[in-house]
Amino acid sequence: MKKIHLYMAGAALMALTAACSEEQFNVDGEGQLVLRASVNSDMTVVSRATEDELAENCMVWISSEKGLVRRYNSLSEVPSEPIDLVTGHYVAEAWTGDSVSASFDKRWFKGREEFDVAAGQTAQVDLVCRIANVAASVKYAEGLEEVLTDFTMTVGHDRGSLVFEGRDDRRGYFMMPSIDKNLAFELRGTQINGTEFVYNGVIEDAQPATEYVLNVKFTQQTNAVGGAVFSIEIDEHTIDVETNIELIAAPKMEGYGFDLASTVMGEPGAIGRRTVYISTASTLKTVELRSDLLLGITELGGNDCELLAMEPDGVGVNALANAGINFKLTPSEAGELFQLNFEESFTNELTEGDYTIDVTATDINGKASTAVLAITVSDAAVMTAPATEVSYFSATLHANLVKETEAALGFNYRAAGAQEWNHVDAVANGSDITAELTGLKDNADYEYTVTAGAFTSAVIEKFTTLSAQLPNNSFEEWGMYGKSNILGVDYSSVFWDSGNHGATTLGASYNLTTASTTYVHSGNYSARLESKYIVIKFAAGNLFVGKYLKTNGTNGVLGWGRPFTLTPKALKAWVKYEPATAVNGKGTGSYIKAGDLDQGIMYVALVDDTKSSYNGEEWPIIVDTSDQENKLFKKDADNVIAYGEHVFTEPTEGNNLIQIEIPIEYFKPGVTPSNIVLVASASRYGDYFQGAAGSVLYVDDIELVY
Repeated sequence: MKKIHLYMAGAALMALTAACSEEQFNVDGEGQLVLRASVNSDMTVVSRATEDELAENCMVWISSEKGLVRRYNSLSEVPSEPIDLVTGHYVAEAWTGDSVSASFDKRWFKGREEFDVAAGQTAQVDLVCRIANVAASVKYAEGLEEVLTDFTMTVGHDRGSLVFEGRDDRRGYFMMPSIDKNLAFELRGTQINGTEFVYNGVIEDAQPATEYVLNVKFTQQTNAVGGAVFSIEIDEHTIDVETNIELIAAPKMEGYGFDLASTVMGEPGAIGRRTVYISTASTLKTVELRSDLLLGITELGGNDCELLAMEPDGVGVNALANAGINFKLTPSEAGELFQLNFEESFTNELTEGDYTIDVTATDINGKASTAVLAITVSDAAVMTAPATEVSYFSATLHANLVKETEAALGFNYRAAGAQEWNHVDAVANGSDITAELTGLKDNADYEYTVTAGAFTSAVIEKFTTLSAQLPNNSFEEWGMYGKSNILGVDYSSVFWDSGNHGATTLGASYNLTTASTTYVHSGNYSARLESKYIVIKFAAGNLFVGKYLKTNGTNGVLGWGRPFTLTPKALKAWVKYEPATAVNGKGTGSYIKAGDLDQGIMYVALVDDTKSSYNGEEWPIIVDTSDQENKLFKKDADNVIAYGEHVFTEPTEGNNLIQIEIPIEYFKPGVTPSNIVLVASASRYGDYFQGAAGSVLYVDDIELVY
């Protein structure tokens, strides 16, 4: 058994100012924790990118009987020194990986250890994260192709499934819903005599860290042409640990007494000593400095130098010390601490201007971190700082008050590229100067300077407002999930979905919604929605904001809506509609008669936070086409705040896409929506399985208007 080690950011490293010793415990009843976490992986090959991702996503919680006392959202957040805790009993928990309902490569790991902290002592805890997924794989008997062709095995649960095409020998990983621990499987194929074969089964109470191997076997029948009796035997075993790759956090850099991520500002001669600490749970290989300030140290011969390669009393070290730069490397049992000092004799000699010193540390495992010590020397009273609370149409501007002034404070701002500046007054709270901007454009670049009376700072800060448009609204991102085309790269994070999942249960050729290059307004693709008559039932080409939840026989269950709190006044889209004529018995009914021209539709609704539940999932709207009376969307429902629609009653004009605009009417003015619903369909009455096969609606560049 092998392990992947995650050393928790300098485990057992020395504190920034002193070595670990009993003198560090300055509170009665305190101890310290050195935490090592490891991940047991079942894959024999793990890339550096995978190592880094596991380390960055490793979340650690430390709890006592009173509740959560420490929380770290990634390995980089764990302190570089041992963790101080009051004496008592604790539980350490860690999670890392990707918690995805179903995936061939994304896995989820978790670990839990109890420990005690004693006064004046250091507790050593090894926290092992083990795989939390249920796994499944498929093995087929030799010669199966002689009796069954085009076979697939679908394995999953209500929240996600995987399709094993043919002799796919990959292992699938599943995160089981909390309310249902059963893993379903379905074998489909075509028997040699041409008949369809379907075999369904359930693995009850599937356990984490366990692999279930579905062994497909058959017995050929001598009394039937091409006949065979199929069986599936399930073997289960604990997932083995095979990987031996150490994951160690990259060197961590911190400023002593200042935020290394922020610019150090001050008047000439008043910057003061600045110390950067580099801590690592491994061994440092190189520490590099790069700055034009080094050009003034002629012995270095350039603007960069590698500190660990220098002789302790060599020319380079002495030249740096004479200039006011010195360093010290201190080893410990579990890592190293590197102290880099920029003395007053160096910083206080800087004249007015902006300076940067890049520091790059690399350990023996090739892990590297870079930080920039930025220094602005100015006699000005105010200096710009980065904006915060940047939203869709607003932002908070910031600046720093470097020294006292009686001048009026404010900001000049403008959209990037504009000629004229706008001015807004500012308020000072200590050294922080702020101003609130509203009425901005979404997804736009802005820039600003700070003013103090007649003075305007030379430094221009920039920010970009958030996009108020829907993700993938130009339909440039496409992928596959089993046999189904999806409107995104990874099905676990798609914003849009379609009825493809239901239609393709009968084959990949029945994808109704696909990427198209035939008619495009911008980019490479538009969405092509085509209605089809599939074997025994009519199906409308569609797309919607939400997720396809389940196929019940020939009906679909859909979860509609995604979180959304803005209030657009209209929706624009580029479309082309090509309706077909309904044929008797193939999509006709009370809404569409034989010979009628089909109709398409696009509509948008803003709804409140009311939710409906289906198999443990909550959605703003649950649509179940098997219950047309009670489970279809109604625009006059109580939870609908606003609504707008466009019905296509005839072919659109011209030979390309045209733009339509759908006004959004607010039924409940002043009520903030919680979710948005958006649906487009090549057949308006597709929910009732009525329309014309061959109707096509192209959609591109959906835009919300504010």
